[in-house]
Amino acid sequence: MIRRLIDLVFALFWLLLASPIMFLIAMMIKLDSNGPILYIPQMIGKNGKPFQLFRFRTMRVDQTNLVAEQKLTQLGRFIRNYSLDHLPMLINLIKGDLTIVGPRPMEADAVDLHDPIWRQYFQVKPGMFNYAVLKLGSTWTSNRASHPALNQELELEYLKQRSPGFDLQVFWRFVRAHITSKGNVKARGKPDIEVEHELNE
Repeated sequence: MIRRLIDLVFALFWLLLASPIMFLIAMMIKLDSNGPILYIPQMIGKNGKPFQLFRFRTMRVDQTNLVAEQKLTQLGRFIRNYSLDHLPMLINLIKGDLTIVGPRPMEADAVDLHDPIWRQYFQVKPGMFNYAVLKLGSTWTSNRASHPALNQELELEYLKQRSPGFDLQVFWRFVRAHITSKGNVKARGKPDIEVEHELNE
C-alpha cells in the first residue's frame, strides 16, 4: 500500500511537471512524420499479466524495409538520446502496471512463462528504473541478445535484495547515472566495474 502511494505521488508530480514538455513532444511527433504519437507494445508484468506500455514513437511506420536504426526519425533520435520517449510511462505508473524501481518489463514474445526463472522474474511488478540497466549501462541490450544470462542474473540479484531501502539506493544511483550519462544510461552509462570484468572474460 505504501509503495503504491509513493508510485502515485511520484507519477502525478512528474506528470504535472513534465506535461508542457510532453505536449510539445507530441505536437512535434505529429508534425514530423506520419503515424501515431505513441508507440504501445504489449509487455509482460507482475504474475505474467500482459499490459500496454506507453512510449513516444521514435520510428517511421511507413518504411518497414529499413533496419531499426534507419527507421529512427530525426526527432525520434533526439528524444531517445535524452530518454524523453519514456515520459509517457508515467501513465503506466499511475495505472499500476509499473512501480518506480523493479525488473524491466519484458516484451511478450521474449518471455516463456513456463520457465521457472521467468515465473520468478515476474513475482513482482516491473519498474521504470531497472537494476540490470543500472549495472550494465551501455552494454545492456534491449533484446538481451548479448549476455542474456547476465541480464537475467542481475534482475534475479535485484529480487533477492529488494526492499524499500535498496530500492531507494537503486533509484538515487540511477538518477546519478542518468546525469553523468547526459540523459541516457543505456547509450552512455558506464557499466559496473564487476560487471564489466565479467563482460570482458
